[in-house]
Amino acid sequence: MSTISDKPLKKICIDCRMINSSGIGTYIRNIIPEVIHEFNDVKFYLLGNESKILNSNLFKFKNIEIIEFEAPIYSIKEQIIYPFIIPKDVQLFWSIHYNFPVFYKGNLLVTIMDVAHLALDEFNSSIIKSLYANFMFKQIASRASSLIYISKFSKKQFNEYVGKPLGNEFVTLLGVGDGWFNIPEENLDILSKPYILSVGNVKPHKNLGRLIDAFKKISHKINHKLVIVGKNEGFITGDNTLKNKIKGLNDRIIFTGEVGESELKQYFKNADIFVFPSLYEGFGLPPLEAMASGLPVISSPNASLTEVCGDAAIYFNPNSTEDLAEKLLNIIIDKELRNTHIVRGERRAKKFTWRRPKSQTINIIHEEYLNKT
Repeated sequence: MSTISDKPLKKICIDCRMINSSGIGTYIRNIIPEVIHEFNDVKFYLLGNESKILNSNLFKFKNIEIIEFEAPIYSIKEQIIYPFIIPKDVQLFWSIHYNFPVFYKGNLLVTIMDVAHLALDEFNSSIIKSLYANFMFKQIASRASSLIYISKFSKKQFNEYVGKPLGNEFVTLLGVGDGWFNIPEENLDILSKPYILSVGNVKPHKNLGRLIDAFKKISHKINHKLVIVGKNEGFITGDNTLKNKIKGLNDRIIFTGEVGESELKQYFKNADIFVFPSLYEGFGLPPLEAMASGLPVISSPNASLTEVCGDAAIYFNPNSTEDLAEKLLNIIIDKELRNTHIVRGERRAKKFTWRRPKSQTINIIHEEYLNKT
C-alpha cells in the first residue's frame, strides 16, 4: 500500500466516461481499480455515469467520489463543462484518451491508445475533425507531464505524427485476463460449429471486406461459417459495402453485433480459427485473447500486431485476398500447423498479464506525482 498517509490528503481526477467501450473501457476496468486500491489514502474523483461505474462492481472503494459527467466525447460541450466539475484542488488529472480538458492547468497524465485520428483517413472525414485531432495531440505533447503508451508502436506513431513530447514517456503493454484461459462452457445460444471467428467493429481499417472476400473464395471447399463480432457502425451509418459482399452467403457469414463478455468468450471457446485482418491497432487484444482461448491465429502484420503476437500468429499480406484465403485453407487442412500455433499462442498469451501494466502504472503515478508533491 501507499505510505503517504502522513502528508496532506492528495487528490486525483480520472475521466471514466468510456468505461464500457471495447478498447479504452478494457483499460479502465483493468488498470484504474488497482491504482485506487493501491493508493487508499488518496482521494479519487471519477468522471462519468455513476450507474455504469458502480454496475461494473470494480469500484467499491471508500476513497472515490463519482462526479456525473456525460458530455459527448470530442465535443465542445465537454470542454465547456470540464472546468466546472474538476475539483480545484486535485494534484493530477488523468485522461484515458486524447480528449483531455484543455483549460485544466495542473499536472496532466495522458494514456495514448493510438494516433488513429491522425494516421487514418477514415477519422478525418472533415477538416474540422482533422484540425481538432491535430490541436489536441499537439496540446498533449506540450502540456502533459507524463504520457503512457500501450505499445511501442503507439509511442513511435505519436513521435512521428505529433513530435517528441515535453513530458516523460512510458510504455505499459496490456494484458490478457485470467478468465480467457480455460473458458468454462455456458449454456448460451452460440452458433453450431464449425466456424471461423473475427472480432472488430465495422470500420474500414478493420479490413473486414478482405476477410469476407477471402472466405468467399474458399467457402465451397469448407464447411465453416464466418462469424464477425463487433459493433455494426458501418451498417448503421449507411456503409453498404459489406452488405453487398455477403449477398448469396447470408447463411454462412454472420454479423452478431456487439455482445457481452460472457457471450464473447463462448464465441471464442467454440470457434476453430481466429482471424484478425486489421490494418491499424494501437495494441490489439483480440489475438491474444484468442491465443489464450486455444485458437490458432491468422493476423495482419500491420501496426502493433507483430509486437503483440510475435511468432505465435500466422501472418498474411493484408492487401491480398488470395494470400488470406490460402492461409485460411492451410490452417483448416493442416492439423500439425494448427496444433503448432495453438501451443505457440498459449505460450505467447501467458506473457501478457495485467499484473505488469498495473504495477508499472502504480509506479509511474507514485514516482511522477505523489512522491513529488
